[in-house]
Amino acid sequence: MSFPREDIAIEIQTWKLRELLKWRDYLEILVEAVKTVFGEGAEVYVFGSAVEGKLTVDSDVDIAIVLEEPPRTSREKSRLLSRLWRVMEEKGVPWWYPFEIHLLTKEELSL
Repeated sequence: MSFPREDIAIEIQTWKLRELLKWRDYLEILVEAVKTVFGEGAEVYVFGSAVEGKLTVDSDVDIAIVLEEPPRTSREKSRLLSRLWRVMEEKGVPWWYPFEIHLLTKEELSL
């Protein structure tokens, strides 16, 4: 038995949206991982369509991590973000989860 392509596409989009709506379930894990990787002084904010209740199947979940001292190089930033994702995955956040992570300073946050 075969399914029309539209049915498969609808099933995939429905699954993606269901997974996307789990962002609150993963938020506590994200905060714990941020504290582990960046220290207790790091602050975490969710912004964008997730908090506005306007998620679509094509959305991501925007996360601002506010740091006292931002990474100095792109290599350091990549290393820290890789470590953050490793810690989150170990605690149950899927590696593919669409968190869009932004590392900011307090000055950048206030702009």
